[in-house]
Amino acid sequence: MFWTIEDTIEVIKIGVGVILSAQFTYGCTIAILEKTMLGFYKTSIYDPPTTVFQKITNTFQKGLLGSGYYIYTKIEKYNWFVRKILFLIALAIQGILSIILYYIITGLLELIFLS
Repeated sequence: MFWTIEDTIEVIKIGVGVILSAQFTYGCTIAILEKTMLGFYKTSIYDPPTTVFQKITNTFQKGLLGSGYYIYTKIEKYNWFVRKILFLIALAIQGILSIILYYIITGLLELIFLS
């Protein structure tokens, strides 16, 4: 009937899960569609941001989709095959770290607020 601390924890869990899964999913789409997704990311970022709206948009884009783009730009100097292998390894590591981070955050939330 009323909003409880358990409800708040559940909303935070869902939010963290959405952010981590969006990062991983966008990385997977970069692995498949490469230049198309990188072009989309470059056109959706304001460089340099001048207004508050542009700064908020950049923060949202980098927070929700930025890790795949960042990793890909770091390995862009390699040839196509090596770049794909390195990116898939990075995606696997990111997926594992996302799961670990999710359980750490949710465990800490439950420990702090439900103990």
